[in-house]
Amino acid sequence: MVHLMVGRVKKRSFFLPLILVLFLFSVGAEEVAQPPQEEVDFGVHNHSTSITILNPLDGLGQGPSDDALIQAVALSDGSFGLVVNPTLSFGPFSTRLALTLKGQLTIDPFDLHIDFSDWIPPERSEEESSLEYGLHLLRHYSRFIQTFQFGNPYDPIYLRYGKLLGQTLGDGALINGYVDRSVGLLTSKPGLDVMIDASSLTGVQSGLHFLVDDLLEPTMKAWRIYSAPFFEDAYLSPMQLGFSYAMGKRVIDERAVGRHFFGLDIAYPLLDAKNIKSDLFIDILVQGFDNSAPQEGIGIRSGINGRLGRLFTYNFALTAPMYGTYYASFFSNEWAIENVQQLILPPGSSRFESLISLAWPKQEIFFGAKIASDLHAGVFENTRLFANLRFDRFLFNVLSLDLRYEKLYSNDRDVGFFDELMTLRMVDIRALAIIKVKPYVISLGVSLSYDENTHLTSTIDAVVRIVLL
Repeated sequence: MVHLMVGRVKKRSFFLPLILVLFLFSVGAEEVAQPPQEEVDFGVHNHSTSITILNPLDGLGQGPSDDALIQAVALSDGSFGLVVNPTLSFGPFSTRLALTLKGQLTIDPFDLHIDFSDWIPPERSEEESSLEYGLHLLRHYSRFIQTFQFGNPYDPIYLRYGKLLGQTLGDGALINGYVDRSVGLLTSKPGLDVMIDASSLTGVQSGLHFLVDDLLEPTMKAWRIYSAPFFEDAYLSPMQLGFSYAMGKRVIDERAVGRHFFGLDIAYPLLDAKNIKSDLFIDILVQGFDNSAPQEGIGIRSGINGRLGRLFTYNFALTAPMYGTYYASFFSNEWAIENVQQLILPPGSSRFESLISLAWPKQEIFFGAKIASDLHAGVFENTRLFANLRFDRFLFNVLSLDLRYEKLYSNDRDVGFFDELMTLRMVDIRALAIIKVKPYVISLGVSLSYDENTHLTSTIDAVVRIVLL
């Protein structure tokens, strides 16, 4: 391709060692950064007009299995690349690879240089231990694996390696429809999603769910274990108890903020059929217990969650802080957070939040819609709506897309919910699309930001590729 740039727990003892191992793993995690010592007052939400930075190599070699096995790319600066992208599938196992060779060509004077650095093992420094060097090697070669999957979500054993796309932990108290946006479309990251149903071992409904966004340099990791300990009671046998932990950090206003979270959840099934599940739940959530938190926080959350089949999930919840500094939806990356205070749910208030999502990991398709509103002194305020449609590989070998919509409702306007929804006031629409219409591949980034007076600020970035091979 030539690129033309245009713009820019029955056997309860089973869980005791498992809890200990997971707790030690979590506490042994790297220290998270200190948050800012002073937090500014909650202010009016400012919409961000930033979009994913376009990369001229986005989409190279990332097509589906019916796409070309070998692709070539050449840039206007003389650099070029060759990509072999096989997709392998056998029974419950599937993987997608991207094997790349890069180089540089100049005509006057003529010079051809092949870059084998991606394939040659990196040098080991004197300070590196064997374990550290092994992790170095793992990171170096993990770039060749785009995705690796065994089974499907909610199978007895499900494992997926690759970028996290729409994962929810339990009822969503800690991790809810998480999409990793630290890398762009059609690019990989060594994340891990593991679900294990231990019912055959324990004799009762029980299991484990583990999530990490990056195995080598995690900024978010979480796990949940669950069981039905009252299996001998006729009325309480369906009740499920779960224990969750999550830690992570995020950058807000150019400063890193880290938190540890613990959750105890109780769920009772309202409907439990083969492909339909709905639970009534209550969570007790504790935040802090580390030097980075200015104050521990305790919250309570209750609602209904469930799923239809293996792909569609939903949850509706009301969350209230009970003590201290309670950070609600810390891992949510939907809202355009401008300062730390926007994450804090003040005492005396509560937050209604609902999410419906469709996550199809094997096809790398995700749709999620979320609404949140804070209830304070009997009045709903800070209402916001978010929707995201994402095709993280080429759909029908034509389109890869990340389309996001966010709307903030004004606290000062006495307008009906749906009436206001029909307006463009305080709306952000951001899209990144990669379109293949041979011989062209077009990467298009669009950002539309409307203020309270519906005045528009927009940016458009584009990369056009002409396919030669």
